[in-house]
Amino acid sequence: MIGIVFLLFAGLFGGRLLAKLAPKGHRRTFGWLMVFALLVAAHLNLLDADPIVRMVGICAVLLAAMKGLVYAEWAGPKQLTWSRYFIFGLLWFGMDPGTFAKKRAGLSYKGDLGWGLLMLVVGFTMAWVVWTLEYRDIILMFVPMSLGFHFGALRVLKAIHRSFGFPVRTLFPNLLKAQGIGDFWSRRWNVGYSQMMQRVVGRPLGNIVGRDGGVMAVFLVSGLLHEVAITLPVMAGWGCPTLYFVFHGGLAVWERRTGRQLGKVLTLILVGAPLGFLFPQVFQVEVIERFLGVMKWING
Repeated sequence: MIGIVFLLFAGLFGGRLLAKLAPKGHRRTFGWLMVFALLVAAHLNLLDADPIVRMVGICAVLLAAMKGLVYAEWAGPKQLTWSRYFIFGLLWFGMDPGTFAKKRAGLSYKGDLGWGLLMLVVGFTMAWVVWTLEYRDIILMFVPMSLGFHFGALRVLKAIHRSFGFPVRTLFPNLLKAQGIGDFWSRRWNVGYSQMMQRVVGRPLGNIVGRDGGVMAVFLVSGLLHEVAITLPVMAGWGCPTLYFVFHGGLAVWERRTGRQLGKVLTLILVGAPLGFLFPQVFQVEVIERFLGVMKWING
């Protein structure tokens, strides 16, 4: 894993160096080349590793490389100090470097801390139930893990940053308020990721191919990045995550063109029902089930 740690820091340092280039288009181009090169290196470095190790290592390098790309896109004349850059790069899952540019006094955080701890307990308990009763449906496995991590651990992390004066945002706001596919992916699920994709894909390509083309590009690239995070570690299921996101991209464009939203219930169904495409069967068995298998230690 020493090689993966090296690649991770290479992505962060690369972003810092790219931030000094001008114009912004050059930073973006070289940034994407850096992302591709680091992912190829991570894949080769972990070629014979366990699928879980491959997933963790590849995702860590991908996250660091995208952090570097986003920082290069954002920075230019304005720079974070090195300490705050590494807080952004290593200690937060959001994608807005500006959040760490200036501290604020009196930020609320206790509500986030309490909510996050509650979701950690709920997610952990549900995961234990799912494992004990031997449920292996993808939704039943994914929901408790998501509650514990996305809505629990990340909410606690948000509280910690806010207690130190950094005005970070909730990355996973209330999903039950989603009114449509576009609303779900842009405002309800991982808003840091959505912000990143708009910054490095949606707006640049939207200026060339139009708004609808920019939206579809965001979903297509999202599919490709999820191929890296999901299918590449297990070397199976190619194309399934991309189909999942392209399908949702088409729905988001339809909503925008018609001015109609699909509504809460249909949106959640269309997000959840095809999760088997996002997480192909091999990934479910080799990664998700084995992650969930930590519960066997609790059962003795």
